[in-house]
Amino acid sequence: MLRLGGPAAASFGLCLLAMVALRPLAIAVDLIDRPGGRKKHHGEVPIVGGLAMFIGVALGLGLLPGSMEESYLAACAVLVTIGLVDDRFELSPWTRLPGQIAATMVVVVGSGMMVTTLGDPFGTGEITFRNYTALAFTLLMTTAAINGFNMLDGMDGLAGTTALTSFLALALLAWSSGLQDVIGVALVLAAAVSAFLIFNLPTRFNRSVRCFMGDAGSTLLGFSVALLCIQLSQGPVKAASPVTMLWTVALPLYELVWSTVRRVIRGVSPFRADADHFHHLLQKAGFGVRGAFAVFVVLTVLLAAFGVASEWMGMPEHISFLLLVITGAGVVWLMYRADALWRLVPHWLRQLPPLEESGQKQEG
Repeated sequence: MLRLGGPAAASFGLCLLAMVALRPLAIAVDLIDRPGGRKKHHGEVPIVGGLAMFIGVALGLGLLPGSMEESYLAACAVLVTIGLVDDRFELSPWTRLPGQIAATMVVVVGSGMMVTTLGDPFGTGEITFRNYTALAFTLLMTTAAINGFNMLDGMDGLAGTTALTSFLALALLAWSSGLQDVIGVALVLAAAVSAFLIFNLPTRFNRSVRCFMGDAGSTLLGFSVALLCIQLSQGPVKAASPVTMLWTVALPLYELVWSTVRRVIRGVSPFRADADHFHHLLQKAGFGVRGAFAVFVVLTVLLAAFGVASEWMGMPEHISFLLLVITGAGVVWLMYRADALWRLVPHWLRQLPPLEESGQKQEG
């Protein structure tokens, strides 16, 4: 385990340096997020987090004795490039989607990694896929993860801490199965995200150097989480069931599913941005930026921890999946009852001075 610390430390250090070095470049090329319209933050904020994390991850993976194939980094380079163009010129979701599919195909062709089984989520036997069906589910999973993390990237620290929790949970599952290569990749990714969060957490000390990850960052994180989940739950050596993988990304999953259902019910496109995401509901209820962030961190950690514990306890997959669905309904209900939850917060916590408006935009 100790030999994996060096690559992770290198990833952290280079990402940290890149965050500082890329700020003037972002200003020079106008890669800046400005408030107005759907964007509610204060001040002009450089969008360099995605590129900085990619640079750190590329170095860290290069130092690992064995890691994901080169196809992974090639795919990430494609996604980060598209994300940077989107951050600069605001591409439509339909323009970004072919790039996400192409990046997934790069990994599939380069490594053969695909979703070939969903396990036994209904207690009726294992659900398996072959050939084109497996490819279709792989594309569905990666694009869903990408867009799920994109939806979380509407408030400082949210997408980053969610990804960090997922990477650490996946590292634990890999450790329990002795998959050193996967542990190394997960730790390198976690280290890069940790460096970025120094510039993005909703605190006062980093307001003067705040940066956003942009779509380049949320795409990179969602894609990486999806591939690690596939690697751990598919193939001859399985560290965990596919259902357990869903627990490690439960909050983005709930956000994605509910946003899609909500918009379809309203008769609008599932890609249409709105201000009804979970963090918006918490802020409207009175939690503010830091309160909403705290609720999300607690929920994310609890959900991921339950998933890891259920795997280690050998919980049947159909029971775990049923609990996942029930918990998701409970989270949605809780968010729409956030005003009642706010009234349970101790008075002294309510009196803390609010942090300035934070985040990027109403995410699609």
